[in-house]
Amino acid sequence: MTLIVNVSEYPDESILNNDGIMQWRGALSSNEGKARCLNCGIELEQSNTQCPRCKSARVSHDVEVVDGIDLSVSTRFKRKMKGVGTLVEMITNRWKPSGDARLGSGVKENMIIDKEQDEYRHVTRNAKTGEITHEEHEKLSEHKRKGG
Repeated sequence: MTLIVNVSEYPDESILNNDGIMQWRGALSSNEGKARCLNCGIELEQSNTQCPRCKSARVSHDVEVVDGIDLSVSTRFKRKMKGVGTLVEMITNRWKPSGDARLGSGVKENMIIDKEQDEYRHVTRNAKTGEITHEEHEKLSEHKRKGG
């Protein structure tokens, strides 16, 4: 996702101009977007606070701010016994938020519950680093559900 912000410099005016547009009062680095004169429209160097052609101090600076979005796919498979509807097998692979403040980017959870094979597997990984934060491999018949 890219967000383009237009900040104009008016040295002797308030932070917001009459149109309610935020104005910039600081120096911008030389490669941080584009600048142009609001009076005559020529392109300027980012360091210009005054137009060299018309001497206007009305200079517009366009600053590009780039941010990312992480997407993840969650899958869940359930197999039930025909006619009865009893769950026989469930496989889950998903991202979820974590209750642990140290895991701000959430966790990836893989779980297999297989009644026919008497199997329970549950692995949780830090979504950012991939480090295992929780792991259980045991017979389903011996599995004690935590917190419930």
